[in-house]
Amino acid sequence: MLDVYDDDDKWITLGIKTSCRHKRELYLISRNSNDEKLKRHYQTYCKILHNVIKEAKKLYYDTKIQKLNNKCKATWEAIKKLTNNHHSHTEIQELMVGNEHLKEQQDIADAFNDYFSSIIDNMNRNKVNNKNNNAKVFMTQYYLEQNYAHPPPSLVIKTFSTKEITSIIKALKTKNSHGFDEISVKVLKVSATYICSPLTHVCNKSILSGIFPDRMKFSIVKPIYKKGNKMNPTNYRPISLLTSFSKVFEKALYNRITEHLNTHNLLVGNQCGYRKGTATDDAIFKLTNEILKALNNKTLAGSIFCDLEKAFDSVNHDILLTKLSYYGISGKAKSLLKSYLQKRYQRVLISNSIFNSNAVSKWTKITCGVPQGSILGPLLFLLYINDLPKAIKHKALPILFANNTSILITSPNSN
Repeated sequence: MLDVYDDDDKWITLGIKTSCRHKRELYLISRNSNDEKLKRHYQTYCKILHNVIKEAKKLYYDTKIQKLNNKCKATWEAIKKLTNNHHSHTEIQELMVGNEHLKEQQDIADAFNDYFSSIIDNMNRNKVNNKNNNAKVFMTQYYLEQNYAHPPPSLVIKTFSTKEITSIIKALKTKNSHGFDEISVKVLKVSATYICSPLTHVCNKSILSGIFPDRMKFSIVKPIYKKGNKMNPTNYRPISLLTSFSKVFEKALYNRITEHLNTHNLLVGNQCGYRKGTATDDAIFKLTNEILKALNNKTLAGSIFCDLEKAFDSVNHDILLTKLSYYGISGKAKSLLKSYLQKRYQRVLISNSIFNSNAVSKWTKITCGVPQGSILGPLLFLLYINDLPKAIKHKALPILFANNTSILITSPNSN
């Protein structure tokens, strides 16, 4: 068998290319020869070349990972490349909804939009949420009063300067993708000098009035494949393409809110997800370290691993807003986030590069959840589940990475 290598792979040196050509020549000679010595030489050459290539790859990826700040992300990207584990995120040719086999782009877009806009219904929770929502809010409020007897000072969002908004625009990743207004970050950066002043004015008007602009609450949703059957809509997650202006305003708000949370140390240390300076390996280290400590102390260790299904999509707005008050996000700041969450609209976009065509669904109102792909969404979700460790800390050690929770229990008694 011959190895095929892509010339774009930077680990391939001139020496490896020369050796591969020589291997090919040996293969052609030994294939039609009865000389056993020549065949053994070819086999030995193949083994040596295989080890050289293996070491070249290892050295290349080790060097690449060490140079990057996010080593965990770089490692997973290398693993995906080496295992050829890449999924197409954009091409969806067909879909099964019930017994109906959909092949038309428009039908697929409409089906995804129906599914994403009614995820809670699909999970058989919507009736429960509606029926007991007041009771849930009351219980949330009662519980938080017990655990947050002395809430921090109220957050007063300071107005933004033109310089601050300009620096946020410059820091955004230059992309051609865009929201419903068709203005990409690339266009935004080019015109930053001309629009930073009016955009700053709009953002400041919003924080003073407590109203998030309606035009920033429309999002184009692209279904991103996760795993499993590609024809099943439940195996896709909705990623929102927001307007570039919304990204700027959200980032400015994110900076103000995180400054407040960090100043008063409000985010629990058990949470390793969506926080600067933390990654999956921090959660893994905490878990394994606690298990090893238990084993060293000759105690038993047991763990419950929880993964909250459709975590971002199932966030209850009333419960989230109730919790925000206990973290000092009240008054105009709370009104602004309430406005951000409510009266949001989405439509699904399905692209087909083969026919060079797109299909979009109708606009649909979103009544729960935080938008995936947004800047504020992950932070709001962290606040939504921030009190979970307090609820169980007397019984167990919770270790969280976003919506993934490990509950570790250690004891000398197996019961």
